[in-house]
Amino acid sequence: MGKLLPIKKEGHHVIPFVPLDPQQSSDKWTLELSVTKRETVAVGRCKYEVFRIREETKRGGERVELSSALYSPDLHATLAKIYGEGTSEESIVSHDYIQSLSR
Repeated sequence: MGKLLPIKKEGHHVIPFVPLDPQQSSDKWTLELSVTKRETVAVGRCKYEVFRIREETKRGGERVELSSALYSPDLHATLAKIYGEGTSEESIVSHDYIQSLSR
């Protein structure tokens, strides 16, 4: 994880993994993370600088899933997920507000 975090502008990482399903574990799986741009996102009354990170999951070289995340390096948190980016089916799932965890 030391080479992955912190995520940097123009970063690209390919992470091999094995799924929990034993029937699928013989295939080669990868998660590719690519920082595509930097932007500002509002959550409630606050604005945060975020990286738009393209997340592509592949099984045997074939795409299984594609989405993007809006990741705040300052908060070390994902503020939104984007599905179907750039299509008529695009949907964004985001937080309405952020609250600190009590200790």
